[in-house]
Amino acid sequence: MIAFHAQGGLGNQLFQYAAARRLALLHRAELVVDPYWFDNCRPNETPRPMELQKFAVDMRMASLAEQQQWRFYRSRFGHLVQPFLPLKLFRENGYGVNLSVMGAPINSYLYGFWQSEDYFRDIRPQLLTELVPSISPSDADLEVLELISQSNAVSVHVRRGDYVSLQSASTYHGTCSLDYYQKALEHVVGRIADPVFFVFSDDPDWTSENLRFPHTTHYVRHNNADSAFQDLRLMSKCKYHIIANSSFSWWGAWLSDQSDNLVVAPDNWFAGGRPTPDLLPADWIRI
Repeated sequence: MIAFHAQGGLGNQLFQYAAARRLALLHRAELVVDPYWFDNCRPNETPRPMELQKFAVDMRMASLAEQQQWRFYRSRFGHLVQPFLPLKLFRENGYGVNLSVMGAPINSYLYGFWQSEDYFRDIRPQLLTELVPSISPSDADLEVLELISQSNAVSVHVRRGDYVSLQSASTYHGTCSLDYYQKALEHVVGRIADPVFFVFSDDPDWTSENLRFPHTTHYVRHNNADSAFQDLRLMSKCKYHIIANSSFSWWGAWLSDQSDNLVVAPDNWFAGGRPTPDLLPADWIRI
């Protein structure tokens, strides 16, 4: 068995799944997700729904008995009782890749965010088939997909939401400035002929009022919070990407199978300049 602690929004869940999925494939082991956090997040955290089951993922949910047994793994003191537990605990340490996790043995429990493709790059073809929504595109999605297929489509993601409304998230993450988007626009326009922009955001009203491009632009706003996972499919079908400091748009870009994929990302991912040496793939452009 390979088990992992799931937490956070969809982008974070995908990182956690991908890292654990690689180990499960390596060991030909069952993959089990511990969903405890979703009903028990702390007051300074943004409540999120479990969304991995909306994709063609190969895993099962931990039983209530397993979740109870694994409470020690979720505790900060889990390492103290590790010798008495059935699974080996791997708890993320720092912002860089934890090499020990890459070789974690069978019967391991992963607790962390694992935000680097280094943890799962070698199973990319497998993930491209699994991380597709199980629910078919809506009529509105199909209309956008048609527009994307007919153009040099550039996805643009603007993350606001709890980055603005929740003080702890604002202090930790910060938001990408309009200056960042202007510089990213200039970089893309200087390399791509006749770009068409598709803008995605959890605050579409603010975005449409404040972010304007001197090119054909579609503000994609038909998917609500419950169907926002469908936006990942739309973003991944774009040829080029301007992402926010958001794991959601990270995945929208990474899941693109375009051979000439161009991705522009913010150099500062966290407020305060916390280092992220392994978070962005080497061929992505940092601004």
